[in-house]
Amino acid sequence: MPQLILPATLHAQLLAEAKAAFPAECCGLLEGVRDGESVGVSALHPSANLSPTPKTAFEIDPALHFRLLRGLRGTGREIVGCYHSHPTGKALPSSRDRANGCEDGFVWVIIATGVNDTLAAFHGPRFEPLAIKSP
Repeated sequence: MPQLILPATLHAQLLAEAKAAFPAECCGLLEGVRDGESVGVSALHPSANLSPTPKTAFEIDPALHFRLLRGLRGTGREIVGCYHSHPTGKALPSSRDRANGCEDGFVWVIIATGVNDTLAAFHGPRFEPLAIKSP
């Protein structure tokens, strides 16, 4: 089964960002390396949520995306995915997430906040679950 390698420090950072953004959705980009069926995350790049409805949707700042693409050229690392929170929902892709879609192999990490703070990972294009492993 494909897996996401997510260090414990980054896992904790994702949960902290989601809590800090509550009741709005947090969002950002995942930097890392693909190795066969594994995707290793090495850094998080938080973004301002530019959505006009940040409590129910997210929009990552395109300027951050382009800056990161330029900055990663020649490093062996890439943007492997994105993350966002569901402030009062579940750590599952919403109908809006699925409608926006994603390219093959792109990782989505979804953080659920509220009663239980959890996160889950999925990869495109069909939002199939990814096992999360902490090194």
